[in-house]
Amino acid sequence: MDRWNRVSQFLTHHAGSKRFFALVVMLAVAWGIVGIVDGPSRAWELSITCGVPILTLLMVIVLQHAQSRDSKASQLKLNELLVALEEPDSRIIRAEALGDSDLTRLGDEYHDRA
Repeated sequence: MDRWNRVSQFLTHHAGSKRFFALVVMLAVAWGIVGIVDGPSRAWELSITCGVPILTLLMVIVLQHAQSRDSKASQLKLNELLVALEEPDSRIIRAEALGDSDLTRLGDEYHDRA
C-alpha cells in the first residue's frame, strides 16, 4: 500500500474516534479561552475563520478517497461472487460503469424478473 493510502486510512480511522472528538472539543474550548483572556484579536479570529474551512476541505478529500476505495473493494468482491455463478449477466458485473438511465433500466428489468 502506498503512503497516501496509509495516511488516508490512518486519518479516517482516527477521525471517527472518541479521542479525536475530545481533542477537537478541547481545542475549541482553548481557542475560546484564549479569546476571552487576551481579547478577540484579528489573529485569534483568523485562526478559526481560515483554519477550520481548510481543515474541513482536507478531511472531505481524505474521507472521499477512503469511501471510494472501500466502494471499489466492495464492487470487486461482489464481482467475484457474480463470476462464481454458472451464468453471470455481464451487464451486472460492469454495472458501476453504466450511466444513470442504464442503471434505472437494468434495475427495472431485474425488479420485473423478481
